[in-house]
Amino acid sequence: MEDSTRTPLSRRRLMGLVAGGLAGAAVGGVGIFSQLQPGSAEPTAVAATSAESAAASAAQAGPSPVPSPTVGVQTGEDTWYAWQWVNLTTGATHGSANAAKQTTNTESMIKAWIGADYVAAVEAKGESLSAADEALITKMIKNSDDGAAQTLYLRRGGDRVIQRAIDECGLSGTSVTEGWWSKTQITALDATRMLREILTRAENSPLTAWIVDDLMRDVADDNAFGIAEVLAELDPQADPAVKNGWTAHGTTGLWNVNCLAEWTSTGSGDRIALAILTRYPVDLGQAYGEKLCRDVTRQLLDQLTPAL
Repeated sequence: MEDSTRTPLSRRRLMGLVAGGLAGAAVGGVGIFSQLQPGSAEPTAVAATSAESAAASAAQAGPSPVPSPTVGVQTGEDTWYAWQWVNLTTGATHGSANAAKQTTNTESMIKAWIGADYVAAVEAKGESLSAADEALITKMIKNSDDGAAQTLYLRRGGDRVIQRAIDECGLSGTSVTEGWWSKTQITALDATRMLREILTRAENSPLTAWIVDDLMRDVADDNAFGIAEVLAELDPQADPAVKNGWTAHGTTGLWNVNCLAEWTSTGSGDRIALAILTRYPVDLGQAYGEKLCRDVTRQLLDQLTPAL
């Protein structure tokens, strides 16, 4: 969706999140990346006098950490991408070397927050969501309608909506772009933090749960690209909550295509959040970015959810 004007553009229980270390190695396009799994406790030193004592030591140390994934997606020239994977059940995190450092436009990913922020105000006043507002939020999430997003954004104070996201979601690498919700600058790590906050609110907020479970898990087919496509193939019971973003910018000559999703892995029962952000020359087209998101997703699923 091309942004043509300045202002109008474009259930589950959570466990704690543990921040992970990152290490980078260049791979194709703009180099991204091998990752380090968060360190687990070192095994207690026990003399291995027998097979039984060795087994006891291993039991004390707990399960072995999942090996860090290596993403080696081949990309075209001048392609940038970043990704962050969070296991919301175990707390394990993995990310590209630039996941916490480099930013790009949120595009329509931020609409998930605009909706969550709007209904929070409604619930705080003890009011019910009007039929008109329900229709606006539905259009914004399911169909990624920019006009609906702009209306809700302005009603809640414009840029103050984005500042609340930074403050309330703990977004350490995100900044406001004045008057442009879609050009909010965000890292892949912060995209997962934003999604996690929305999911946390959904535990106790009926209206936020409605956004996540009724709308984000049922977006229009042309909105459900990237992560959702791979899950439909490899884990069709995953039931992902999706809010992607995509815009071709004539002024910069760049496509921004982002994928954001949460799902429950059929193999392990773990809840996963994944953000993949991309930016590349506009002449490569939207399909290129969608494929890049699919390729990253597939490699991560192959390495981190082998039971599928």
